[in-house]
Amino acid sequence: MKKQGFTLVELLAVIIIIGLMGLIIIPTVNKAIRDFRGDTYENQIETIELAASNWATDNPYSLPAEDGGVTTITLGTLKSGGYVDADLKNPKTDKSFPNDLLIEITRKKKNFRYKVIEDSGSDVDVEYNERGPVIVLCGNSTEYVNLGADKYDEPKCEGTSYVGAMAYDYQGNAIPSALDKTSTVNTKKAGTYKITYVALYNNMTTSATRTVIVKDMEGPKITVNGSTENQKIRINKGSTYTIPVGSAVDNDGTTITNIKPSGTVNTAVAGSYRLTYQAEDKSGNQSKLELVVIVR
Repeated sequence: MKKQGFTLVELLAVIIIIGLMGLIIIPTVNKAIRDFRGDTYENQIETIELAASNWATDNPYSLPAEDGGVTTITLGTLKSGGYVDADLKNPKTDKSFPNDLLIEITRKKKNFRYKVIEDSGSDVDVEYNERGPVIVLCGNSTEYVNLGADKYDEPKCEGTSYVGAMAYDYQGNAIPSALDKTSTVNTKKAGTYKITYVALYNNMTTSATRTVIVKDMEGPKITVNGSTENQKIRINKGSTYTIPVGSAVDNDGTTITNIKPSGTVNTAVAGSYRLTYQAEDKSGNQSKLELVVIVR
């Protein structure tokens, strides 16, 4: 007699086989999609950096003149000049890269390095207007200030009188009066601050944001014998000499006492003896002071 259809056992076996195949195939497909998107993203980043290179060739007056100098531009600047497509998409989000995405241009001797600051820019999909103003930041997209500094000084645009940032219209003409900035930096309080520069021109607004990090970047100031400088003292052979202890004050006001140096002094033997005082603050910053004792 001819067999018709599947038995229940056979049907269950087919379902199990399909399920197992899904467990194997679906993760593989998902990984392939992620890899493709990752590769596409890296290609887009390279496209932006190449566009920044082309922009730099056409705008040498905006580039840093000294080795290590940095100029930071926005993706909107590249869009305005036609160096990248206005609707350049981020494959990770399926949205356009933000107009205020930052690109750093750093001089390395006679050459320049171009780097997209990938975490910069707003997270909203803002429509680009080709006739809007553009902003160029003086210096780095992220600046560091030592905790306790008198003030935060905005970096200067090399070759100009402008500090912080510069605004241009879509034709490349400077419009400094159109530029304003929001927020301030408290150098007495550690933290991360955002300074947003806003350019308003032809009833259109463009913005770019710099990050300023206030942190303890200096070791404590050591004092020995009432001085914070390296010292050299002379004593007579055979005399009595007591090695002084030191103290230190960090720039947040913390005091470190009873700092004992490495090294010894033998007053019975003529020679030069080096005593080194070292201190470290809670941020890991280290400092040292040397006291040279000359026995003669």
